[in-house]
Amino acid sequence: MQTYAVLLTALALTGQNAGAAPDPYADVNAMRVAFTHVRSVVAVERFNTGATATVRYAAPNRFHITMPRSEIVLAGDVEYSRRAGAPWQRSSEGAEHQALLMAAWQLAGPPELNIHKLFTITSLGTKSIAGAPLRGYRLHDTSGAYDESLWINADNLPVVARIASPEQTILIHYTDYNAQVLIAMP
Repeated sequence: MQTYAVLLTALALTGQNAGAAPDPYADVNAMRVAFTHVRSVVAVERFNTGATATVRYAAPNRFHITMPRSEIVLAGDVEYSRRAGAPWQRSSEGAEHQALLMAAWQLAGPPELNIHKLFTITSLGTKSIAGAPLRGYRLHDTSGAYDESLWINADNLPVVARIASPEQTILIHYTDYNAQVLIAMP
């Protein structure tokens, strides 16, 4: 009888641990670390204004941004841009968009930042997109600048993010992780 009680206790404890949700801060931090190891990715951004942009990234610092009427190519401290039908022009300001892109690209900041001080993170639960299970989190910026909903796959990589600020909302879909991406300078 004592063996039966010990077995029931062990099963009850195992069941409690199996159903426990991961720590949202640890899970978002794991995503941030995994994202730093990405060699390439494509992100399609849709803005609440109806505008769209496709961002192709190749490590460590190359971006090709395509919008309906213009393109930007960045590599390190060099930036080129062009309007539809016009020739490429090198920016005399250096890579003026690089710092902004890198900050946005790091999804909640570089891993060395303490996200406990920057965000209140809550779980959104799980859902499935195209048959793949995803874990969701809401990141509320403690300064009140924006809120972000983030859905992470089994590889700890973001699949969908929604960033909402008073000025705009951006929906981002990430695809083609670590695919062969060549970003050539004009």
